[in-house]
Amino acid sequence: MKFKGFWYDGLLISLAAAVSAVFIVMAVFVEPRLAIAEGIAFLIVCVIAVYRALSAKKRYKRFIAKTSRKLDFTDNKVLSNYPFPVAVCDENGYITWYSDRFLNEISLGEITATEKVSKYLGGRKPDSIGDDEEIRVSVNGKHYIVYTVRYISGGKKYCGFYYLDNTALRQTEIEYYDSRPYAVLIELDNLDDSRSDFRDSERTEIKSQIEASLDNWSESFDSVLKKISDDRYLVVTEKKNFTRMVEDRFSVLETVRNFEFKGKKSGATLSVGVSSGDTIKKCEKGARKSLEMALGRGGNQVAIKTKDGYDYIGGVSKSAEKRTKVKSRVVGSALSELIKSSSNVIIMGHSYTDLDAIGAAAGMACAVQSFGTPVYIATDKKKSLASRLIEKLENEGMGDVITTQENALEMLDKKSLLIVVDTHIESFVEFPKLYEKAETRVIIDHHRRAVTDIESAVIFHHDPGASSACEMVTELLPYINSEINITKTVAEALLAGIMLDTKDFVIGTGVRTFEAAAFLKDKNADTVSVKKLFANSLEINKLRTKVISEAESYMRCAISVADFSSPDIRIICAQAADELLKVNDIKASFVMFESNDMVCISARSFGEINVQIIMESLGGGGHQTMAACQLKGCKIITAREKLERAIKEFFEINS
Repeated sequence: MKFKGFWYDGLLISLAAAVSAVFIVMAVFVEPRLAIAEGIAFLIVCVIAVYRALSAKKRYKRFIAKTSRKLDFTDNKVLSNYPFPVAVCDENGYITWYSDRFLNEISLGEITATEKVSKYLGGRKPDSIGDDEEIRVSVNGKHYIVYTVRYISGGKKYCGFYYLDNTALRQTEIEYYDSRPYAVLIELDNLDDSRSDFRDSERTEIKSQIEASLDNWSESFDSVLKKISDDRYLVVTEKKNFTRMVEDRFSVLETVRNFEFKGKKSGATLSVGVSSGDTIKKCEKGARKSLEMALGRGGNQVAIKTKDGYDYIGGVSKSAEKRTKVKSRVVGSALSELIKSSSNVIIMGHSYTDLDAIGAAAGMACAVQSFGTPVYIATDKKKSLASRLIEKLENEGMGDVITTQENALEMLDKKSLLIVVDTHIESFVEFPKLYEKAETRVIIDHHRRAVTDIESAVIFHHDPGASSACEMVTELLPYINSEINITKTVAEALLAGIMLDTKDFVIGTGVRTFEAAAFLKDKNADTVSVKKLFANSLEINKLRTKVISEAESYMRCAISVADFSSPDIRIICAQAADELLKVNDIKASFVMFESNDMVCISARSFGEINVQIIMESLGGGGHQTMAACQLKGCKIITAREKLERAIKEFFEINS
């Protein structure tokens, strides 16, 4: 605050003092004694004037404070008549005063002597609110913007709150966001491949009844359904309706999955992709990507595009097997052209390669060799879980094919072709440097699709309905080169991969799985030799038994912790997880172990529980019956708590 008036007062006093001094000097010559008396009086007046001038600012401030106290913030005559609710609290948050509007509109006529204002601020404490901060609260069905004013009265701190009614604008805002467009793209899949005992007329009738179910479902959510192709439908809706669909867990999935015709299940399922956007065009484009993700994860589920990736609903059932081999024929033909035009081919699997990855790599290497193109399998033999198979391949004619990352990087050029098998996730490949340097890439994988898939592949051959990567490669071989000669060793490598991922033809097998096995058996694959690849040392068997014996049951799942170190810890835990499925009433198994400042979890199931969804919630992934994850910077106790929480959430959502 500035006090400009005091400068003018000081100037007038100075002029008066100067005039008085002149008269005193003149009086000295006329009457000296009178001059002395006047001088003394003049000095007294000057002292008093100077003191008053210097203390004027303080006296003025005291006057303002006194006036402010008279006009106190809680003056009923002023604040009670404000056209909006007002409340005042002390420094402890207790309400000390409130207006009539606050009593009637905010507290509904009831305020106790010990009421705290945070109750009417959405739980916020007064000291946590900034001076210029606006608070949005909803009270009794109305929306308010709350402004804060702080002051001191009687040496005590107080805080006042003004409630400005914002209900009309807030409701408009809510209606705007609730009416944002959503596109729901639905594909009816597996009907043609599910059963062969339905006549064409019956299939038409089944499809008609399913379409009626879709119509009823969309109508119940005030949405518009349009058929855009033979098996694809588009639902246009608003956010408020989509929210209800999510709460309903897209019950139409189960309705179609359990649909029966003449006492027999149709086998049809739905795959759904959902996306929002500023325009209908953007919604439809995002929905197509979401549908592609849902199909890539095996279908029979909903994929919802979000800012951070995708959310999923459903997907707990087994992936549908495609009986047609048209896609394999097309991919095989395209692969043969790529191989012929490449200077060399390098094949790579996922980190810690297993029998499926090495077996698939060996099969692809055999196909490349049939064209006379140089081929190499890049792998780290020290970290591989298929060391027996690698040793067998090296001893039986493929020693010059298996190489290291360093050699593969040296041989890689602009015309090289990189084939990645048994994974489609960039962070899971065995040699990231090799992947980054390669300009032409091909992906062959059977795991359910993840958000972080490799998008830059020239050929993305992905089939979640296949039992293994070896099954997919076996099916491709005749289409890559009809005159290919598969050696006994390669046939056994491919069969070993199939047996590993199907648990000896128990899990995830279909007609095409046995067709692939029969094809390999025809190529002289010896099942006894293959079984020997699964043999372990006595020490590994003892440690595996220890892990199994220490397992505990949790919600019909077996959880075990390997609290020892071993160079074969990954093999031990993977095999222990497989063995735990043989325990009565166990639907899934999880084995945990520590490695390099992280906790690794191997998960297995027979398909009733989708372990991929559980592992994805912890940052991992895999397949419906076989998955894993790595929790970095985590201890076993914490990792187990996270795992149990993920299992519980899975059962709550998919109960």
